Amino acid sequence: MNPLLIEKSLDKLRPGWRERHAKQKSPWNLLCLFVGFALLGVFWYALFLMAWRLHVLLYPEHVALKKEFWCEGLSLWAFIPSFLMLMPLFVPAAVAGFLSANCVMWLIPPARRTMTAEAAGDGELTFAGSNAGLIKWGGLASAVCVILSLIGIVTLRSLK
Repeated sequence: MNPLLIEKSLDKLRPGWRERHAKQKSPWNLLCLFVGFALLGVFWYALFLMAWRLHVLLYPEHVALKKEFWCEGLSLWAFIPSFLMLMPLFVPAAVAGFLSANCVMWLIPPARRTMTAEAAGDGELTFAGSNAGLIKWGGLASAVCVILSLIGIVTLRSLK
């Protein structure tokens, strides 16, 4: 996607995003980003395992076939529901990962002081404000994505 198009979209959808982004200059913000992405991976895998267990409840014959998930020779009719089962879980994993990263950073006193100073009264940059935004928009998006994943779980009848 064109970065210029993304910036124009953000200008319309999130007024003031450039100013907020410019305030975040400390290395703590970069560390928070790395921690968030690392935790995203952990949460995504955990959500996949939960989805797989739910799938196995519906299709017990797949109980020993987890290693065959997305294996070679996958048909389109197996790929679509398996994709739907796994990929939407990225969104709730991202929300959980970045909420957790915010909490980890909050527990580190120097990081908390630096990030609070950078927020300088901007409600969206504070610990409470950023988490509230993640919960509000991420929660809504996560609900939709969990429903999509459930559709994938129910419709994945064959792994081949």
